[in-house]
Amino acid sequence: LLGAMRHRYFVLACAQPMASSGSTVSRARQLPAYVASTVWSIYVAWLILAPEQLVRWDRWTVSHWLGDLLGWIAIPILGAAIWLFWFSHDTIGRYWSIRVELKAEHRLVTEGPYRYIRHPLYTALFVGYLGTMLALQSWALVAWFPAFVLSYVLFANEEERVMEGGFQEAYR
Repeated sequence: LLGAMRHRYFVLACAQPMASSGSTVSRARQLPAYVASTVWSIYVAWLILAPEQLVRWDRWTVSHWLGDLLGWIAIPILGAAIWLFWFSHDTIGRYWSIRVELKAEHRLVTEGPYRYIRHPLYTALFVGYLGTMLALQSWALVAWFPAFVLSYVLFANEEERVMEGGFQEAYR
C-alpha cells in the first residue's frame, strides 16, 4: 500500500509543472526514490498474484510456524507504518507537495511526528518495507532494501538542502 502510494506520487510529480521558485528538488534527484517505491509495489503485487510455483524460489526457508509468526508480527508493523504515514501527512498539511518545495508563507512544521522524527514520511516507508519483508518473506525484497534506503537517503539530503536554505538555523 505504501509503495503504491509513492508510485502514485511519482506519476503525479512527472505530470505536475515545475514550480517557479528556485527552491525545489529536481525531478532527476527524486527519481531514484520514486523508482525504488515503484519496484517495491510491482514486486509485491507480483509476489501476491503470481502462482506459487513461480515465487517459491524467493521465499525464506523457515519452518511453517516461524513463517506464520513472522507474518503475524508484520501486521502491527505494517499498521504502525500506515498510521505514521497518515499522521505525518495530516500534520504537514498544506505544506506537503509532490515535490519538495517551499511554498508561499511556508512555515517549518515541528509538531506531531516531526517533533520526534526528522523524516517521518520516509521512516513510515522504511517501517512499511520491513513489515512487507516479514509478511512476504522474500529474498528479493531483502536484496532491494539497501537500494530502497539509499534512494530515500539521497532524496532526504536534497530535501534538507531546500529546507535549510529556506529556514536556515531554525531547520538545523
